[in-house]
Amino acid sequence: MTGPGLSAQPSSNDTSMGHGATFDRRWLAAVLRQYEGPLVLYAARITKDLERARDVVQDAFLRLLREDPAAIEPHLAEWLYTVCRNRALDVRRKESRMTALSDTDFQLEPTDSTAPGDRLELQESAAKALRYVGRLPDNQQEVIRLKFQHGLSYKQISAITNLSVSNVGFLIHGALKTLRQRMGVV
Repeated sequence: MTGPGLSAQPSSNDTSMGHGATFDRRWLAAVLRQYEGPLVLYAARITKDLERARDVVQDAFLRLLREDPAAIEPHLAEWLYTVCRNRALDVRRKESRMTALSDTDFQLEPTDSTAPGDRLELQESAAKALRYVGRLPDNQQEVIRLKFQHGLSYKQISAITNLSVSNVGFLIHGALKTLRQRMGVV
């Protein structure tokens, strides 16, 4: 849920945000560092527009400022992803035009310890896998991305998508089976 060091406990760096919510600036900075990038990626997959995704994430963090940190902290990841998902779906419904983001907009960053040939092979494999994921039904794409790109648990994905945990597992299983078949992996 929350990463190490993320605590909403009051400190000398507290900032009152109205509605009774008080945030430790260091806590908020840590939450931003941990979640902003993954949330933008997630929202961009829904809105199909990187700038709109950034706006969605900004809206989510503004909403976070109005909430009670102690109430949200136990389920911070689910709360942030749910708010982003709902807002991104609203934006997508309101927008008549949709432009698809290419997979190159979200290239994986290789580690420096990877040899150049291995790095190229990894990038090609990742690009191929992303193309295949992009051909899955929307609900399967969403749960696969939440699980493997964002590292969320079935329970967290269930809370975000309003699907049962068993349905999340069923969708992921079906998606992985389809991906294995399409990629020729046994």
